[in-house]
Amino acid sequence: MSTSPNGVSAPVGSAVTELPADRVRARIDLALLPSSTAEIAPLTSVSGQSRAQEAIRFGLGIPAEGYNIAVSGESASGRGTAVRLLVNEFAAKRDSAPDWIYLYNFTDPLRPRAASLPAGMGAQLQRDLARLADLCRKEIPRAFESDSYQERSHTTLEPLEKERDRAIEEMQRSASLQGFAVNVTPMGFAILPLGQDGRPISPDVIAGLPPDIRQSLQARSEGVEELVAATLREIRGLDARGHEAMEALDRDVARFVTGHAIDDLRARYSAYGMESHIAEIEADILANLERFKQLSSAALREMPPQLVAQVTAEREEVLRRYGVNLFVTTQDGHPGAPVIEERNPTYQNIAGRIDYEAHFGALTTDFTHLRPGALHRANGGYLILQIEDLAADPRAWLMLKRTMKTRELRVEGLSDLLFTLPSVNLSPAAIPFSAKVILIGEPATIALLELVDPDFPQLFKIRAEFEPDVVLDADAARSYAAFASRICESAALPPLDREAIAELLQYGARLAERNDRVSTRYGAIGDLVREAAHVALMRGAAIASGADVAAAVRGRGDRAGLIPDRLRRMISEGTLRVDTEGACVGQLNGLAVYSVGAHEFGTPLRISCRVGIGRRGVVAIEREVERSGAIHSKGVLVLSGYLSGTFGRSRPLAFSASLTFEQSYDEVEGDSASSAELYAILCSLADVPMRQDVAVTGSVDQFGRIQAVGGVTEKVEGFFDLCRDRGLTGTQGVIIPAVNAVDLCVRTDVQEAIAAGQFHIWPVTRVEEGLAVLTGLPAGEPQAFGTYPEGTLFRMVSDALNAMHQAISASPATE
Repeated sequence: MSTSPNGVSAPVGSAVTELPADRVRARIDLALLPSSTAEIAPLTSVSGQSRAQEAIRFGLGIPAEGYNIAVSGESASGRGTAVRLLVNEFAAKRDSAPDWIYLYNFTDPLRPRAASLPAGMGAQLQRDLARLADLCRKEIPRAFESDSYQERSHTTLEPLEKERDRAIEEMQRSASLQGFAVNVTPMGFAILPLGQDGRPISPDVIAGLPPDIRQSLQARSEGVEELVAATLREIRGLDARGHEAMEALDRDVARFVTGHAIDDLRARYSAYGMESHIAEIEADILANLERFKQLSSAALREMPPQLVAQVTAEREEVLRRYGVNLFVTTQDGHPGAPVIEERNPTYQNIAGRIDYEAHFGALTTDFTHLRPGALHRANGGYLILQIEDLAADPRAWLMLKRTMKTRELRVEGLSDLLFTLPSVNLSPAAIPFSAKVILIGEPATIALLELVDPDFPQLFKIRAEFEPDVVLDADAARSYAAFASRICESAALPPLDREAIAELLQYGARLAERNDRVSTRYGAIGDLVREAAHVALMRGAAIASGADVAAAVRGRGDRAGLIPDRLRRMISEGTLRVDTEGACVGQLNGLAVYSVGAHEFGTPLRISCRVGIGRRGVVAIEREVERSGAIHSKGVLVLSGYLSGTFGRSRPLAFSASLTFEQSYDEVEGDSASSAELYAILCSLADVPMRQDVAVTGSVDQFGRIQAVGGVTEKVEGFFDLCRDRGLTGTQGVIIPAVNAVDLCVRTDVQEAIAAGQFHIWPVTRVEEGLAVLTGLPAGEPQAFGTYPEGTLFRMVSDALNAMHQAISASPATE
């Protein structure tokens, strides 16, 4: 150990120990696994997520406002299953939510009334009121046709008819005494003067009478007219009394027909606030008796068909008022609070809707056309939503927030749309809202909502985060086996043997990108179980083996392997130049990772560097032509910092180093090649060739420490595949950051090649170690005044920089 000029202690010039074969894949003890999945009970819960499940339990248990739950985790990580299991557990311990109904508003029909009833009673009220409507439809017309009604009508009207006849006879008698006759006509009463012979006098005769006689006749005529007017008033009064008597009779008949049903309704539902509505129904029935009388059999026989249809429609419109819109009800056989998971959370599916009917070019509706949304159906219980689906309709998200803030549920109609139509729009009464909302989504989505929506933290005060992976231990192994057992049992697939379970765990470790952990993406694991079982069935096996799982994994790679295969072929043909043998100054193999859908693969890229005298320092060509991302540009600047701190403390650096990714035409991003770029610069300055049978990945900091990168498994496999195609020599391998060793989950063929000494992986912690592998030379430890020993690579770099400095000092104009 020594201290370099920059003050960092580090081992320099030491040999790098290769990774043994047992450290490049997950280490699984087969003794911990069952002999097959048939011997283990299917998985019924989500394991390894105690933190997230405890958070969900806490959120479900606290009744305070705003304590809704935002669940974050990768897709198919078991987050939805865990939420459903816990929510159903809590819901089963709660009382059923009440039924909510909408009723006709007899005062303001455009504002339907909302009412709640105990669970299940809404349907009973709907049936009872339907029976009442049917009673009005059938029995009231029948009662008005009955002999009893006709007799009572005759009894009621006969005295009034006699009084009417008496009044007319008395009027006629009095008029006769005055010399006038009063005849009853369809148009009313006609007054006629009479002659001595008792016959009516014609107008011509009256005109020829002397004036005094005409005056006397006129005076007597006026008296008779007053008598007729008084009689008419008396008759109208009698008619009014008759009309009132018949209305009273009709009401008595209607009450006799419907009274028992209405009394039953009062007895059954008055305790639940329905007394006033039942009274309004009764009053409306009595107010519309004529509509029911019009549809008696005798009246229908005398009506034309068009009028029958019109009268029938008018009656049904009246009867519809007595109905019940069973808006939300508890389903039979579903005790406990409601649990609603809306898979298509559009605005109308969340907030409900009002349906319309087209009539003569206009849209009409009434309270029976109100339809509930997920918020209504979950009221009093729990609502589960996928946040990415919810975000597809911004209005749905706004409606959800408004409901949660106001604690009211409303249903809106066409006025909420962006266009107008001639329509009748309703404003239903609001329903109090009380439900726990659980949002499930990707971590990035929920983090973005917390950042951009100030309401989100106030409405979702509980955050449950699902781990993307768990420690690979006995519990994880049992969970994988039990999950595979569930998949096999539910789909009637052949079970998996012990080696197949081990391969599942290897695949889980690869998904987790750690050989000491396994992924919690159970959806991906389930897909692999199905594919492995299919492979087993294709070869006629009764149980899936490890080879079947491996074949399924290979099959996935083969199906997505078009682009990686074409890239390797282009390299093999020389279209893309990548050397895998020999040594070269200023050139080495970097590694990159590409994605094709969900499939990722690694491939080598040639990194080259040319140096010369100048003052520009490190020049990245991709950065100069703006084909470099921000992180890659940062990595280039880090290289300048390292070079200045290591070699520029006693004099300014006078060099220009041009770096590029040869034959790369896409934008370069990331700093995982920064260590390879640094190796290229240093060896170019020292004029020392680097091995071409070694590929490099790793980030570097300003002190020369090698830092972790992503995709290390794919990078190793990508270079291995190329070397295998060209023929393994026993010297080829990859330099990786030592901290990434735990991330290696390579294929079996790579592990076997490492075990046979045909391929190598060198984990390094510092630049000096990587240089030793690439050049075979020690980097050198700094001596007094910052110099390095003869024969070391850093001494060669320092000497080259000194020479460049002297040259540029002698020629100030050199660039």
